[in-house]
Amino acid sequence: MKKYYYFVVIYKNYCYNPFNISNKIGGKMEQGNRRYIAIISFFRKLIRIFFNLFFNIYILKIVNNDLSFIIKYTLFGVIVDFIICYVILKFINSRNAKTIYKASFPLLILNILALLVFKENIVEYIYLFKILERLSEVCYSMPYELIVIGSNNNDTMSSFIANINILSSIATIITPIVSGFIIQKFSYYTLFVLLILETLIIIAISFKIKDFTVSDKKLELRKFFKIIKDKKHIQDIYKCMFYRRISSQGAITELLPIILFLRLGTEMDLGTYNSAFAILSIISLQILKIINNKKIKKDFYPYLAVIIFLSSLLVVYDSSFITLLIYYIFMNSLGTIIESESCSIVYSAIKTKDLIEYKKEHIFAYNVYMTIGQIISYSLIYILYNYFYDVNILAISVSILMFFLIISAIYLKKTANYLDHNESLN
Repeated sequence: MKKYYYFVVIYKNYCYNPFNISNKIGGKMEQGNRRYIAIISFFRKLIRIFFNLFFNIYILKIVNNDLSFIIKYTLFGVIVDFIICYVILKFINSRNAKTIYKASFPLLILNILALLVFKENIVEYIYLFKILERLSEVCYSMPYELIVIGSNNNDTMSSFIANINILSSIATIITPIVSGFIIQKFSYYTLFVLLILETLIIIAISFKIKDFTVSDKKLELRKFFKIIKDKKHIQDIYKCMFYRRISSQGAITELLPIILFLRLGTEMDLGTYNSAFAILSIISLQILKIINNKKIKKDFYPYLAVIIFLSSLLVVYDSSFITLLIYYIFMNSLGTIIESESCSIVYSAIKTKDLIEYKKEHIFAYNVYMTIGQIISYSLIYILYNYFYDVNILAISVSILMFFLIISAIYLKKTANYLDHNESLN
């Protein structure tokens, strides 16, 4: 009952008093839209967790543990993601934003149907599948990001993102253990059917959404890049996102579930551990909300990253389940704080008088940095895995990537300090 009560409290806070945002904030989502988008984001997270956690395990089994195969199609997906992102940002406006957002859900059903129809033969069409999967994801995320930036100011953004991540973490508690149980007791195909039913529920809810309000201004990239040449805080947050995608949000997102699965051996065990890690994430985000409410200066990001890096070195020194578990605990507690703050600050960085009208350009610009970071991340793992034989190569790869998290956290601290100083002047 306590777990259920906790979910209801957070859900009501999110839907009916969304992150304590004042109704006076310009560009806010309508009350009804917030409610339905909150519910959709929760269900969408449930499905996204399957693709983040279990999809690569499913493919890994089909291709006889060929990690190179997974790295190659994932890297292809990163490039496709960037191209689709550019096209959507170029053409999205108030008239078509809702259509683009809602189109992502039928595309998602096509994705899951492809898995059901082709089954193990999906590896023969993996690049076409990846195009469809990325199209579905970007059509969902681009309108959503524009709304997030437009509906918050610098005061509310950090708590807003922390609350979104808490709701996501609740989904992350439920999904891994339930999905692992279904896969182990029944099959992947049973889970695919349930994911389709879930998406149908999302489609039904999406009919309740009213029009989105996004900027109709054309994409002016040249003008934007010329303006931000003198904006050091913008350059710093882009560097933060670049190094973040090399480290905590790059190849590591594919690598860690595989490493843990190879240690544990079953999807059920993988799901159980990931559900436990999600509880850690929720606790960390609640601590972050306390820090935000008390206006504590956030100079601690690099120290958190150093602790995570040192824990990854333990895995290299003694590649046991205990050292891997310690690393996972730090990554899902301290790493979650860095992740949440980098997301909120990259949105807040654009909320100045001379930049606020360039929301689309800002999203495109930091996606350029993140795409380059991801390409470097996956290429690095591919080279290490294929050309440097070492029995502990995966653990070594994790430590190399985590070093870049320290650099990302340093730039995050610089941007946060700039925004705090700028806010105090105003």
